[in-house]
Amino acid sequence: MKKWMIGTVACLGMMLSACGEESEPQSQESETPQVVEAEIVIPEDIEAEEAAKLQVEVSQGGEAVEDAHEVIFEIWNDVEGEESEQHEAEHIGEGVYEIDYTFDEDSIYSVQTHITARDMHVMPKKQFTVGEVTEEQMKTAEENAENQKSNHMESEDGDDSGHDH
Repeated sequence: MKKWMIGTVACLGMMLSACGEESEPQSQESETPQVVEAEIVIPEDIEAEEAAKLQVEVSQGGEAVEDAHEVIFEIWNDVEGEESEQHEAEHIGEGVYEIDYTFDEDSIYSVQTHITARDMHVMPKKQFTVGEVTEEQMKTAEENAENQKSNHMESEDGDDSGHDH
C-alpha cells in the first residue's frame, strides 16, 4: 500500500510540474509585424524653376527598408487647388527614395508619399513653401487644405473617387 501511495504522489507531482512548464505565449511583436515608417525630407529653401530633391526615408523596426514594392510622390499646389501629379521615386540606398522635381511658381505645396512595402501601405503627407509667399496665399492654402480634409472624409463613405486637389 505504501508503494502504491508513493507512486501516486510521484505521478501527481510530475503532472503538476508539467503544468507549470507551459511555454510562455509568444510576444505580440512576433505575431504582428512592426509598422513601416516613412519620413518625408524636403530641402529647407526651394526656389521656383530650380530642381529640388524630395526624399522619403523608409524604415521598419529601426532598419532601412531596401525592398519597397512601390514609392510614389504625389505633389499638388495648395494655393491653386489643382489636381496632383504623381512621380515614381528612385531608391538611392539606405532606405532613401528620391525624386527630382521642379516647381513652376512660388507657392505653398503639399507632398504625400504612397509607399507599399512588406505587405503594408503608408501615406505620410507634408506641406511646405516654395520661394516667397503672401499672406493671402497662406490663407487660401489653409482653406484649400481644410476643404481637402472635408472632401476626403466624405469620400470615405464608400465613394473612392481619388484625390482632387
